[in-house]
Amino acid sequence: MREFKRTIEGHTFQGYESGNPKQPKILCLHGLTSDSFSFVKLTKLLNVKFHLILLDLPGHGDTAPFNTEKDYQFSTLVHKLNRVVETVTTEPFYIIGHSWGGDLALHFAKETPDKVRGVTLIDGGYMFPENVDLSEEQALKAWKAYIESAKYKDWNEVVNTYQEYTTGTLDASFNHLIKSNFREVNGEYHLKADVFSIISTIKAFYSEPCSTTYQHIQCPVLLFHATLPEVDASRSAAINSISKSIIDLSVIGIENTKHNVHWDRPEDVAQEIIIWIEGKADVVQ
Repeated sequence: MREFKRTIEGHTFQGYESGNPKQPKILCLHGLTSDSFSFVKLTKLLNVKFHLILLDLPGHGDTAPFNTEKDYQFSTLVHKLNRVVETVTTEPFYIIGHSWGGDLALHFAKETPDKVRGVTLIDGGYMFPENVDLSEEQALKAWKAYIESAKYKDWNEVVNTYQEYTTGTLDASFNHLIKSNFREVNGEYHLKADVFSIISTIKAFYSEPCSTTYQHIQCPVLLFHATLPEVDASRSAAINSISKSIIDLSVIGIENTKHNVHWDRPEDVAQEIIIWIEGKADVVQ
């Protein structure tokens, strides 16, 4: 991937480009505690047909945290991200968002409808917090505890922990997906994501939940959802809710996938994205 940095309102964002600049643009937005490299398996499969733009979100990867909680509000953050994207392309683009990135993608489509051609949600933008039995106070406490405890004595411990998050095979490419999420501290591996960024983002989920965007979405949306566990009442309720609210919505559940659907079945996800975007382009033509 080709690296770039852009400074917007005094804050420097780390970004990457991949694929063919002459092809349709896709902005990739990762989830909490992750970074742009979480899309590596997917970008390798999309490179030929698309120009991919990937951003490390604030407090993640090589983009520093913001100074204020307000900057993490979805409606504020997407305008900053849009200014970054404008330095790379002035063309309308698609967005792929995983988890937190999915919520951002929907807010992006709401705030800048003339810029977003379509949104792909990878197990994000439809469930948390409204369809999860967790108060804001409980969520903040749990996330704070998780980030503060995410310290691993060696890399094997990291890999063993992350194996629980995927049904995929642990190989060299898997290491590439997660290695950049950590920094080495006295021989241990600590998550780069900081408590302030995580807490500020969780507050944003509760103050500007994804459902507030649905009625404003004018572009087509493709939702990939996890299928494990097989019975999940919260997931079913969330899919039902978003299906009633977004007119042009396609929903796909890929067998044997957890929250990181694009890790578990990257080939299937990439193929469905290609078919969906090409199908939408044919309709426009």
